[in-house]
Amino acid sequence: ARAAGMEPLAFRMSMLGGNGRLARCLQAAARLAGWDGGAAGSTMGIAGASAFGSHIGLVATASIGDDQKVKVHRLVAAVDCGRVVNSGVAAQQIESGLIWALAQAIVPSPEWVAGMPRARAIGGLDLPRLGDAPKIVVEIIPSSEAPGGISGLGTLPLAPAVANAIHAGSGKRLRSLPFDLTAAA
Repeated sequence: ARAAGMEPLAFRMSMLGGNGRLARCLQAAARLAGWDGGAAGSTMGIAGASAFGSHIGLVATASIGDDQKVKVHRLVAAVDCGRVVNSGVAAQQIESGLIWALAQAIVPSPEWVAGMPRARAIGGLDLPRLGDAPKIVVEIIPSSEAPGGISGLGTLPLAPAVANAIHAGSGKRLRSLPFDLTAAA
């Protein structure tokens, strides 16, 4: 989007072709999050995905903390997964996927010795704690389409949305997982 000189949401919308369901998700997530355009100096990033017959738009608010680690403050998702029997359970699936993906994105890389990962105590993994969890908002978009899958849907847009937020706020481009600010361009 930046290379094309376009606002990130408008850029994504122009690339969707006929995927109206994903377009609605991106627009709904942007509306719920109070999307500020993601320009330089913003702390917001946006991403979307279509998988398993479902669609998700995600806006992440993130920054680099004083400890030089990625800090995610808020995640706002809009999901179209077709007909839903229990929207509460669907939202919980998305929330848990977002938290799992966040942990995978910010946990330090393993150390490798002679081609094998070095064992670490669980306390040494520096996993996020409950108190560090971002505020999460999930909106399930009503749909009469066939039900789609959601168990892995929340994991897909997390890293791109957070990376886009970090780039908007700091100019650093995170292109690999787990995030490593020292390797960022």
